[in-house]
Amino acid sequence: MALSMFLRTPVCTNQAFTKQIMRLATYSATSNSSLTLRALPSVLSHKDHAIKPQTTPIFDSVRSFRTTAVRMSDDEKPHDHAKLWVIEKATSALLVPLIPLGLLIPNKLFDSLLAILITAHSFWGLEAIAVDYVRASIFGPVIPKIAIGLVYLISIATLGGLFYIISHDVGLANAVRHFWSVKSNSQVA
Repeated sequence: MALSMFLRTPVCTNQAFTKQIMRLATYSATSNSSLTLRALPSVLSHKDHAIKPQTTPIFDSVRSFRTTAVRMSDDEKPHDHAKLWVIEKATSALLVPLIPLGLLIPNKLFDSLLAILITAHSFWGLEAIAVDYVRASIFGPVIPKIAIGLVYLISIATLGGLFYIISHDVGLANAVRHFWSVKSNSQVA
């Protein structure tokens, strides 16, 4: 974004560019090149003819780029999405060893952890899809709220269904084992 703002400003008003053109012009004047001091008024603006010593490096023009400040009321606080990102990545990383461990050692603790982490992982993915693709600028103000509501409804139903399987049925890991045994029995027959 800073580069686009830098490119939107007229090139000839940049002091670093002006300094480079003047160096090139003095070098060209001594080496009898085609770019001479007479050609500079077409390249530089009138205010840039007088070379001023540049006290700041070119990087300061990029560092000084500012966007408009976000105005919040006194009761609002800025959201820290970096912490949520770390939690999402930790959840994904925990699923890698927990899925095989839960299938090898089926018990209610591992099944419950798997149910919570799988539901949280799928909730964040569905929420990101709903927020990114069902925008208010495209669909209006109502449909995005319905989409987020459906994401919550699907996540609650998923977690409730998984906990029902864990508490009233064979459990999550044993349900996966039963599915695998049905598939292997149908291949033998």
